[in-house]
Amino acid sequence: MMFRVFLFWAFVPVLFSLVPVSVGAQETGITKSIQQLVGEDYLYSIDFLFFSRLAEGELRLSETNQPNIYRAELVGRTLGIASWLTGNRTQTYTSVMELRTDGSLRSVEHVAQIVKRKWGKWKNRVRRHRYDYEQGTVLEEKFKEDVFHSRKERDIPEGQQPVDMLTAFYNLRSGVYGPLVRGAQFLIPTFSGKGFVDIEINVLTAEQQAKQNYFPAHGLLISANVDPEIFETGDGGLYFWLNAEGVPERGIVEDVIGMGDVRGSLDMEDL
Repeated sequence: MMFRVFLFWAFVPVLFSLVPVSVGAQETGITKSIQQLVGEDYLYSIDFLFFSRLAEGELRLSETNQPNIYRAELVGRTLGIASWLTGNRTQTYTSVMELRTDGSLRSVEHVAQIVKRKWGKWKNRVRRHRYDYEQGTVLEEKFKEDVFHSRKERDIPEGQQPVDMLTAFYNLRSGVYGPLVRGAQFLIPTFSGKGFVDIEINVLTAEQQAKQNYFPAHGLLISANVDPEIFETGDGGLYFWLNAEGVPERGIVEDVIGMGDVRGSLDMEDL
């Protein structure tokens, strides 16, 4: 449970396969093309209560050797006493994405891997999703200690084109779903281990943002409600803040069971 929360920045991107519901006006978040985002490599530290830097997460985007194919990776690892408590756990999320002619990315493959030590032995779990939009399916495969465990094919709901969390994140930042403006609301079709679900996103107004003391008054503050099981929270609520350059710099997962509010922040050397 603790490590899921440490990976707050790993799961925030899953919120952004966006379908606009309504738009308020004024301040708009910056957008960049996928080519401008390539080469980013951000490091985040995770804190809660009076403890600092109990874990770190790294998020990066790169080109592959194949034309129009990109690779996004997020790696989370516990540090110090948290590493000891979680068995030196490392959690990796990797997405292979195709850049389409309209400038959007769509998922080709998404792999989630957990490596940790338990009772002196290393454990390795892998979940892989392969997207086939032409056939309208997502293939889910699971492995344990590099041994095939299960396979399931899911039909994509008619009229939807869900993507994985990292693909959605970079689509959001490149303006695929339209500009982020104060007061905007979005419905998000996503795919995860539990299937196809919609999540609601709200871009806070200036008045709403001013009430959140952990975040600056400038930039854009976004709230979301996700499945409480993802972070083992009371209600699944979280906030994240995009700075003036559109970089996700701070975030909070609220009401984490046993820990209260958990905070994540970008290392300033990465700005």
